[in-house]
Amino acid sequence: MLPILTLIFVIALSMFITKAATIALMHTGMSRERARFQARSAFSGAGFTTTESEVVVKNPVRRKIIMVLILLGNAGVVTAISSLILGFVGPSQGLSHERNIYLLIFGIVLLYSAGRSRRVDRFLERCINQMLEKYTDIRPKSFAKLMTVMEDYEVTELDVSANEWLKHSQLADLQLPDEGLLVLGIIRHDNTYIGVPRGRYQIEPSDRLVIYGKSERIHEISQRCDKLTGKQQHRESVEEHQEELEQQDEVIKEEQAD
Repeated sequence: MLPILTLIFVIALSMFITKAATIALMHTGMSRERARFQARSAFSGAGFTTTESEVVVKNPVRRKIIMVLILLGNAGVVTAISSLILGFVGPSQGLSHERNIYLLIFGIVLLYSAGRSRRVDRFLERCINQMLEKYTDIRPKSFAKLMTVMEDYEVTELDVSANEWLKHSQLADLQLPDEGLLVLGIIRHDNTYIGVPRGRYQIEPSDRLVIYGKSERIHEISQRCDKLTGKQQHRESVEEHQEELEQQDEVIKEEQAD
């Protein structure tokens, strides 16, 4: 019975470790899905050679998290296999192998249910955030809250490959801030990142722009597949943005007058 309980404990601990690593990676700017994939990949030792993995190892904080996961993962797998073998090969200590199987199934089902529970997930996230803040130099922060001021604003990646209006143009010539859009960075074909690019940067077809602004406006420029039509749509968006700014100025003046 003890080996089976040890195995269940190892699985539960493994789930907690990968959860903690996922949250830690998210605090470095990764999305939840990417962070979860990289955490599970490193902990299991699967070693997926994806372009995302290259981005992870270039960041010193992410690299430390992945190194700890690899170390703990190797120890956890060995312990789990040993416990499983002892549970069914060694002496049963008064319990039949059938009971060991039932206990193992019950434990796995219980852990699976806990892993799917939103309440458990929220509780673990609060605990892990407190532990990260207290024992590490990783500062818990929500990038979604930092980047999203209102529901209709977002940060997203824009693929340039199919956008004739964007590619082979300099940032300064596009005048995206006049539409209320900010280019926070550029991801190049080799996954190098250019943060806060200057206006003279020429956009290449293989680039991906990291843009902040209104969702509908970002979607609109993503559909500009023609140079001439794109210029006209740009002028219309600039006029709309100017009207929005004037309305905001009027609201501010009224509030100050009150």
